[in-house]
Order: sequence, then C-alpha cells, then structure tokens
Amino acid sequence: MNHIGLHNTKVYGIIRLLICLVMTITLSTGCGSSASSPPADPGVLQLYYITPDIDGVVSVNSDIDITGQVDPATVLKSVTEALKTVPVGSGYHAPLDGNNGFISAVINENQALFDFGDEYSGLDRIESTLIRAAVTRSVTQISGIDSVIFTVNGQQLLDDNGMTVGALSADMFIDNAGLTINPDERTQLTLYFANKSGDRLVKVSRMVVYSGNISMDKLVMNQLLLGPQEGEDAYPVMNPETKAINVTTQDGTCYVNLDDSFLAPLYNVSNDVAIYSIVNSLSELGNVNRVQFLIDSDSDALFRETVSLNTQFVRNLDIVEE
Repeated sequence: MNHIGLHNTKVYGIIRLLICLVMTITLSTGCGSSASSPPADPGVLQLYYITPDIDGVVSVNSDIDITGQVDPATVLKSVTEALKTVPVGSGYHAPLDGNNGFISAVINENQALFDFGDEYSGLDRIESTLIRAAVTRSVTQISGIDSVIFTVNGQQLLDDNGMTVGALSADMFIDNAGLTINPDERTQLTLYFANKSGDRLVKVSRMVVYSGNISMDKLVMNQLLLGPQEGEDAYPVMNPETKAINVTTQDGTCYVNLDDSFLAPLYNVSNDVAIYSIVNSLSELGNVNRVQFLIDSDSDALFRETVSLNTQFVRNLDIVEE
C-alpha cells in the first residue's frame, strides 16, 4: 500500500469536510423551511407524502377531521383520494398517484388492505418502500385501523428473500425527512475504516458537529465518504470520487444508492472491508438492521466484478481488528 497516496487521500478528505460544512450551513435555512410542517392538530389527520428527492416522507395537515369519525371506511376513502394528489406548490410526490398501479383500499377487521397492479412491482425499491411508509402512517391514524397489508394483484407483497412482508404499523417506519435540527448539534458516531493492510476493519469513534436537516444514516455515509481524519489510525475504504446519490432507511433496511465510482478498487482494500465498512457503520444506528446497496439506482450490480449487490447485508464483526 502506498502510504504517501493514503496521506494525500486524508488531506483530500479534510478539504471535502470543510466544503461539506460550508454547504450544510449555507443550505440549512432553505432546507428547514421546505421540510417543516404546521404543528399537528390532534383532531386533524396528518397526510404523509414523499419528499421531492424521494428520500423520506413528510407530514402535512389535511382537512380531514377525525375527532368524531364514526365510519372508518368513509374516512379511508377520503384519505386515499387525498393521497392521489399533492399540496399545490409543495414539490412532494403523491404516494397513490396514477403511476404506481394503485387499485383499491378496503378494511378487513382492524387492517386496511391496499391492492396494487403490476406497476408497483416495477418500482425502485426505495420508492416502493416510501409509498408503504406514507400510506401506513396516514391510514393508521383512522380509528379501528391498526396496520396495513399491501398486495399486488390480490397476492401479499413479498420481500427480496421471498418472504411475506405482512402487516405494517406506523412504528415500523423511521422518519428521514422533516427533521428540524438546531445549529451546532453534536453526536458521537462509530465508524469502520480499513487497517493499513486493507484486510481488516478498524473501529473509529468520531465526534461530529453538524447542522441543517440531515438524517443519521446520511450523516454516517457522509463521514465515511470523507474518510479517516487526522489522529485516526485508519485508512480509506472507498474511492474518494464516490458520491452518495441517496440514503434512506425504512423497515430496518438502509438503502444506500451510490454512483459507479464505488465499484472502482482502492489500493489493496479487500471487498469485504469495503462493503462491511458501510454495513457495520450504519448498523451502529439503532434503526438499521440490514443494508441494501444500489449503484446508480440499480441493485443488480457486481461489486468489483465479483460480489453481487443484489442482496441485503447484515453486520459482520468477524473482520474487525481487536
């Protein structure tokens, strides 16, 4: 391994850190205003829409009064109609627009059954998951509806492993949008980078100062892309040109969408070290159990021509140095 090259990469990382901090401070005011919602009225149902960047969901006060609701089916019909369109000028995406194959919604005991056509199966993983999050959060506010089951042409939805997704409740989804973070927030992150030989991971504890609207999964990825900092006995795992297109967490799965620069080898860093640097770092967050990689929004890719990314990765501590 070329130690001089690694030193240059660290310097480059520091420069990128300074640029990111400036950009974050510059953008924080605009982001805060666009993602915030009016205070929730306990008598008014909150509708959830997908953010403009398709990386989270955000709530909006509706005109649907749920204080004296007596017929859940009537309220459900109002909700589904409202979720087909977005507030004027919001820039949000409607979770039940005409492009995702939504067919019907009915109530069966304490569950709402949402049926979609073939179009839903062809959606990007992130978008389909955010649709479930927005619908579930909106609908489970209706008295008598505790969960939502999603079907495609009448058949229950399956996950990537062929298992039934099953009933979803609002508390199964972690919000990644609409967060208002005060300036100069601080958090301690646990990150994993390469050792000097590139065949093992080393654990790094880093205090991060951040501002603006950013979720923890995105913050972790940003710090990994910056690479090791001065004083950290660790080495980069990713090509410094790698860019994160999107990072979002739903149902315990973090979807990490990177550009194809991620596929390029970096020095002698092993495949496992490169992949599990990200997986292990994100798994340190309480809401992440699995990581799904996408390259330019496509999960059907080979990492360095050998490792299929068309799977979900879980934490691997066996390659971490003691």
